[in-house]
Amino acid sequence: MVIHLEPKSLYATRGNDADENVRVRDQLAPETDQYGYRIREQPMGTKRKIKVILMGAGASSLNFFKKAEEDMEELEMVCYEKNRDIGGTWLENRYPGCACDIPSVNYQFSWKIKLWSHYYSYAPEIWEYLKSIERENDFIQKYIKLRHQIEHVEWDDEAGLWRLKVRSLVTDEVFDDSAEFFVNAGGVLNNWKWPDIPGLKTFKGKLMHSAHYEEDYDLANKRVAVIGAGSSGVQIVAAIQRKVHHLYHWVRSPIWITAGFAQTWAGKNGANFRYSEGQLKFLQDNPKKYIEYRKQIENELNQRFKFIMKGSEAARVAREYADTEMRKKLNNNPRLIEKMIPKNFNPGCRRPTPAPGYLEALVSHNTTTFTDPIGCITETGFIDHEGNAHDIDVILCATGFDTSWLPRFSFIANGTDLRTFWGGESGVTSYLSVGIPTFPNTFSFCGPYGPLGHGSFMPLIEQWTRYIFACITKCQVEDIKSLTPRMDAARQFRQHADLFLQRTAWTSPCRSWFKQGKTDGQAAIWPGSRLHFLKIIETPRYEDYEIVYRNENMFAFLGNGFETREFDGRDITNYLGCLDDDGRDVQPDYDKSLLDVLGGFTLDESYVVRGG
Repeated sequence: MVIHLEPKSLYATRGNDADENVRVRDQLAPETDQYGYRIREQPMGTKRKIKVILMGAGASSLNFFKKAEEDMEELEMVCYEKNRDIGGTWLENRYPGCACDIPSVNYQFSWKIKLWSHYYSYAPEIWEYLKSIERENDFIQKYIKLRHQIEHVEWDDEAGLWRLKVRSLVTDEVFDDSAEFFVNAGGVLNNWKWPDIPGLKTFKGKLMHSAHYEEDYDLANKRVAVIGAGSSGVQIVAAIQRKVHHLYHWVRSPIWITAGFAQTWAGKNGANFRYSEGQLKFLQDNPKKYIEYRKQIENELNQRFKFIMKGSEAARVAREYADTEMRKKLNNNPRLIEKMIPKNFNPGCRRPTPAPGYLEALVSHNTTTFTDPIGCITETGFIDHEGNAHDIDVILCATGFDTSWLPRFSFIANGTDLRTFWGGESGVTSYLSVGIPTFPNTFSFCGPYGPLGHGSFMPLIEQWTRYIFACITKCQVEDIKSLTPRMDAARQFRQHADLFLQRTAWTSPCRSWFKQGKTDGQAAIWPGSRLHFLKIIETPRYEDYEIVYRNENMFAFLGNGFETREFDGRDITNYLGCLDDDGRDVQPDYDKSLLDVLGGFTLDESYVVRGG
């Protein structure tokens, strides 16, 4: 049987049913339910304070700081940098001829445009560009701790924090720090290595590495050996050949010496050039044309992926052009042509480097070019492959970096050290280059399977930053403890990448830092074009993450029923359009006189609708 209760009458006698109605009407809601759940007394959208620790104060961190100040709230940032100043690779690499392989106008942030001196800028000018950003924003004072090295990073699952041990390289003190997020902004090429050549450390002349070069050292009229024919080596040889008394150089494996990026706009025969005063004034006076210039160069950069594809017409054209150019610049030297021009891989297998004059230097009168390994290094020089001794004054090792992706410190999550996780025979498995499967709340600027050979890093850095900010903001607003890339998602991504990459020149048998300097190394590079990558990380795929909330109820962030927009000065009718002349999201200063024009009360009785 169902009993129907009649509502209490509001006209009942005072002191009886009427008082009961008032009591029900004004009764306060319970603070908790029967399970102890409590409403958070704050509007939806409230951001909890979160701390981020970044490793490395190069271009990525500078962009992170700048954009965080503009776009983020309640975010504490600390950056540990091992060097004496900011700038990363552009601070460390100052060898002769060190230049960017990307045209200068496209190797800059969209929010910091400058006039550059050269088409391909040299290291000092690029570093000064980055340093100017730091100076203008006082980032060292605010966020960066120079001469500090991270020695241990471990995830504390109960607290939802990364706990770090950091060493001051000035005082040698080791101290603890912690943060909800850890961001690797250290770059790929930062851990340089000496070559494994017998007797190298016994040499009593001047021994330098390209990543630790003494800028004021004079090579004029010296006998110089340049070991390494990668990006740094070819630039050094091209830059110093005319200055030195005699140059010794080794090219041990085939290599395509191709034109650099965006050759259409370069100097004659792909040469670098210094902008004229007239060109610089034109760019300064015509900002819209400057944007068009940058876009046309970028348009050319974004076409390059087509010739990376094996068997494509673009690959054939690039190969034939490079072959012809190399033969001509090597003066048709049969030994060098036979040893240097690749037969089983196409241009693009290695990232191209602008080094006009390199091939010509190899066949110059004061250069001895070897295509066989060095025998050994002696106190006064070296022994070549035939047993001949050569006395020299300087050895420059342009032998690259450790690109194994393994950190130099213990990096542990859920009992697993990343050095073990990625150090086995199966190689590295990342999540879309930005995350590490099973490692919570950590992101990388260009981790494994990132777009290493796809053009300028600057637009990529800006996109990575937006991606990381989206994830952090979600955690702030929804009170999330951890975001962890799922292992199954990362494995399926790698399965796709590894199969696709077999279509590209990157997996061909050349020695490349993309593949840890091996001909058959793991090609952990993005499986697609630059636009392909920019699109996939435009918006985080949270379905690929394991999400752990700080509250047992994942919807606790809904709060007290209001949204922060209703209190923080933003437009509460933004969904109807924007009235602000500058496009700002602010509550409009409404035109009160509009009421006198469109208010119904201003009309006479003939306009009034009565009775429907």
